[in-house]
Amino acid sequence: MSYTQIHVTNTGVGVITLNREKSLHSLSFEMIQSIYDILLDWEVNESVRFVLLEGTGSKAFCAGGDIKEIYSYGATSVGLEKSKRFFDVEYTMDAIIANYSKPIIALMDGLVMGGGVGLSYGATYRVVTEKTKWAMPETAIGFFPDVGAGYFLNQTPHSIGMYLGLSGAVISGADAIHIGTADFFVPSSSITELRERLVTKTGSSEKDIDQQVKECIESFSTNPPKSELMQQALFIEKHFSLPSVKEIVGSLKRDRSQEAQALYQSFLRKSPVSLLVTYAHLRHTEKLKTYTEALDFDKKVAMQFMMCTDFYEGVRCLLIDKEAQPDYLYQTIEEVPADYVKAFIQ
Repeated sequence: MSYTQIHVTNTGVGVITLNREKSLHSLSFEMIQSIYDILLDWEVNESVRFVLLEGTGSKAFCAGGDIKEIYSYGATSVGLEKSKRFFDVEYTMDAIIANYSKPIIALMDGLVMGGGVGLSYGATYRVVTEKTKWAMPETAIGFFPDVGAGYFLNQTPHSIGMYLGLSGAVISGADAIHIGTADFFVPSSSITELRERLVTKTGSSEKDIDQQVKECIESFSTNPPKSELMQQALFIEKHFSLPSVKEIVGSLKRDRSQEAQALYQSFLRKSPVSLLVTYAHLRHTEKLKTYTEALDFDKKVAMQFMMCTDFYEGVRCLLIDKEAQPDYLYQTIEEVPADYVKAFIQ
């Protein structure tokens, strides 16, 4: 069974529907490869006017890459080659979307996490709803915020990108618009009608197709609710603008507010290596000028994690065996050698 439904409508819309509801549309290699291939085909196919990305059901657009599949490859030479191919195709697919010559619309109703962010970030028009839950949660499993996050997280004000990258916090669709990873807010109850209008009506006039798509989405969009994330800006900047993970964690520990203590306790459960590499990665990528550069850099960092025991332990414990606390290589951030962290970035 294919988990990706692909077709071109009689009105010239290329529709890519993720159809893996039980796994919240997590992207297997087969799914990534099929999307990659069809996007290349449609870009030169004059009968395809624009592309629509969506997921079936109401729970998720895409909850990320299939981490269990990557875990199953293992750290053998054969397994590492499979992982390299997975990331190469996934990140290149994300770059294709970001640089596509035709409009791409991502209907981000429900969960949008990790690889789902990569799938949607570069789209021309990114639509969120009140059900959207957006996150880069990779530090929870001993990995790092990838899919070019070093680019888009560094575009945020008030150290919000560092906060989202280290904490993996889940934010709303309104928040996603405020940090620049989404464009339009449409009530979830209107998504089906919007999709129908895009597929059946857009292209019926002589206007530029990009303008028609934009006007169609705008006709369904409303002002987003207030961003709760932006209301936390002072708290976030106070702690996450500090110049090291050690100082961030120490600052949270000293802050007796409930929010700070919850974050502090969550950091104690994360891989120290993951936290330190994520911090170093976000600092390093501040100087990158394009999203494509960030994706290329992530290929190298991701492969370093494929040789790190913390990734396999985090996935095994939290996603497969569902245990409470992984047994990571180092227990505290102070124990991690600086050269070990540098190896991921250099």
